[in-house]
Amino acid sequence: MKLLFKLSLAIAAVFFGVSAAKADTSHLLVFDLTGPSTNVTFELSSKPVVLPGNADPGCGFVVSPIDLSIDGSPSNDFLAFYSNACGGAMAALVDTFNFNFSLFGAQIYHGSVYNPTFSPTSPAGINLNDGTNDGLNYNLTISPAVAAPEPPSLLLLGMVLLPLGIAAKRLL
Repeated sequence: MKLLFKLSLAIAAVFFGVSAAKADTSHLLVFDLTGPSTNVTFELSSKPVVLPGNADPGCGFVVSPIDLSIDGSPSNDFLAFYSNACGGAMAALVDTFNFNFSLFGAQIYHGSVYNPTFSPTSPAGINLNDGTNDGLNYNLTISPAVAAPEPPSLLLLGMVLLPLGIAAKRLL
């Protein structure tokens, strides 16, 4: 019984005592774009890594999103985010010459094109348009992703709680 208790304490100390060597200040954000002809959702880090070949200092940058869905269908498009100098907003590009949507409006990111950051928006979101004469308006909201515990973390927690539960049952 003492061995089980000591083992539980050792596992708990490892589980709760381990810390990261470097804190990662980025977090996952959910982007939700709604408009008259397009509904788009995807996830992206608040501080995405932009490769040097995927940035134009005068115009913007290109990244690959996580779980991009356009009108309910998964998509392999890459996303371009533009600076105010190039019309702002964003586009979903199938390849260099074809896109699923291209919108204009405010610049969505902060910082440089080599080190951009994204922040959650207010619930009202950001108003964007398709740049045509028909004046179709879109709304982009950015919110923090809901974190789910990782399976290894739950396994470690179970390894700690199970022996403690057994020990408590024997004592009662």
